[in-house]
Amino acid sequence: MAPTSWRDIVIGIAATFLRVMAAMAVALAWTLPVGVLIGTNARLARVLQPVVQIAASIPATALFPVFLMVLVDVTHGLNVAAVLLMLLGTQWYLLFNIIAGASSIPRDLKDTAALIGLSRAQQWRTLILPALFPYIVTGAITASGGAWNASIVSEYVSFGGRTLSATGIGATIARATAEGDFPLLFAGTLSMIVTVVGFNRLVWRRLYRLAEERFRME
Repeated sequence: MAPTSWRDIVIGIAATFLRVMAAMAVALAWTLPVGVLIGTNARLARVLQPVVQIAASIPATALFPVFLMVLVDVTHGLNVAAVLLMLLGTQWYLLFNIIAGASSIPRDLKDTAALIGLSRAQQWRTLILPALFPYIVTGAITASGGAWNASIVSEYVSFGGRTLSATGIGATIARATAEGDFPLLFAGTLSMIVTVVGFNRLVWRRLYRLAEERFRME
């Protein structure tokens, strides 16, 4: 392989990593309040959980073309649209874990927090977020893996006689597959695997251990 191919792989890994982190941040921004609301309100959970389960059961790839037609015109390409497309396959992992975590907070702890007069912000800081931390980490590990996988179909798309591409390792792998460039395909896939496994060991494993040691409720 030419040195420029390795340079493109490194740039692609960096670009896709930023998109994965952006997708995770957007997903957490809405799944955290919604998940806590559903998980702590039994009446609301009976109404919304079936809706959420139906929405999550729809394959993300089936929705890609619909969203793509709108997002490409709005964002003028795939560089930003790819982040939103990644959300379709990642947000549900976080939401369901947060709902499970919120619903498992002991009732006596909630009553105690209310009894001593903690404000809503104080309850979030001292009870809700610590209780949810293990569930957020678990959901984030699965969601990040899903986002990396989704990059292959969200960064390189062919439809309507057009081929749209964004800078990223997912686009590199998809392009190499379409063009039959097997050395590039192997190098790109191996680079993604090494990056994901390395991040899991350096970051997610440590956060998971921290969650088990400091934030687990017995």
